[in-house]
Amino acid sequence: MDKLFAELAWRSFFHHVWEWAGDGIFKDMRPGLPGIRYRSELPADIREGRTGLAVIDQAVAALYETGYLHNHARMWLASYVVHLRHVNWRAGADWMFGHLLDGDLASNHLSWQWVAGTFSVKPYLFNADNVAKFAPAVWQCPGTPLDTSYEVLERMARGLDEDGRGKFESLSRYARQRSDALAEPLLHQVPPPELQQGALCSVSDLQAWLASSAWASDLSRVELVHAWALRSAVSSTVTTGTKPLRLGLIHLPAHRDWPWSHGRWQFVISRMREVCDAVFMGDVTSLQPALSCTQSLLCLDSPGSPLTREAIAGLRPSWEEPIPWLTTPSRPCQSFSSYIRAVRELR
Repeated sequence: MDKLFAELAWRSFFHHVWEWAGDGIFKDMRPGLPGIRYRSELPADIREGRTGLAVIDQAVAALYETGYLHNHARMWLASYVVHLRHVNWRAGADWMFGHLLDGDLASNHLSWQWVAGTFSVKPYLFNADNVAKFAPAVWQCPGTPLDTSYEVLERMARGLDEDGRGKFESLSRYARQRSDALAEPLLHQVPPPELQQGALCSVSDLQAWLASSAWASDLSRVELVHAWALRSAVSSTVTTGTKPLRLGLIHLPAHRDWPWSHGRWQFVISRMREVCDAVFMGDVTSLQPALSCTQSLLCLDSPGSPLTREAIAGLRPSWEEPIPWLTTPSRPCQSFSSYIRAVRELR
C-alpha cells in the first residue's frame, strides 16, 4: 500500500471510528495489558525533556518548538510513556493534543490507544535499533535501557519478571537532573490577549461591525469557517451575486476541556484572519439571532471538536463536506484492515 495513501486512510479510519463510537474514543476501546497499574499523571521529567533518553527528549523539544512530530516520533513517545513508564495513555494523549498544531482528537487519541494496545491486538514497542533506522544521529540512544530486544521490552511492558521490572525501575532513575530542563508551553482556554485584538466577542460587536461593512444591506449569504477548515475560498457558492460574508468562528466553550498552546492559537487565528472577513470568538450559539435573516448559511467541513460542531449546528447551516476520497462503509469497522477491505468492496 502506498505510504501516503496509508497515512490518509488511517485518518479516515479514525474519523470513521469516531462517527460510531462518539466519546467512547476517550476511554479504552478494548482491554489493555492485564495487571498493570498505570499512573494518571505524566511525570515531570517527560514534560521537561530530561528523561536522559535522547529520542524522547528530542521529541518533546520538537513538539514544543514546532507543534509537530513525525509519525515515528509520535509513536515512540507514546510507547515510552505507556509501556516503559506505565502512564495511562489518556494522560499522554491529552498532553500531546494541546501542543500539536495539527491536533485532531480522533487521530491523536485513537493513535495513542493503538500504541497502548487498547485499540489494537498488541502493544506497539520500539528499541534503539528502530530509532537508528529512522531518526537523525542526535536522537540515537545506544547503551540505554532502550538498547535491548523486543522480547525484553515486551516483558518490561507487561511487568512479567524481575529483569523486566528492574529495567523499568531504572528508567525513572535514568532521568537527568538538569538545569536546562524544557519549560512546557502553557495551554490556554482562551486565546492570549494579543491574538484577540480585532476579534468580535459578542453579538453586539458583530451587529456593529456588520452595520459599517459591505454586508450592511445584504447579509443573504454567510460562510462559516472554523479551525478545522481554513481553506482560502469556498467555492460552489461564489458564482453570482453578492460576495458572501466569510465569518470565522472560535467557539471558546469547547476549549475549557481542550486548551491549546500559544503556538496553535496563533497558527489557527492568523490563518483564519487571512481567509475570513471577520473572526468571532465566544459562544457561537449566541449568534443565532444575528444570523437568522440569512438566506444561505453554509459551513465548511465537520469541526474536529464535538462541542464546536454542536454549537454551529444550532445555527442551522447547510454543510459543505469535502468530496470524500474514500467511500465510507456504513457498518462500523473496528480495525484498519477491516476498514480497508470494506472500502475496497465499495469501489
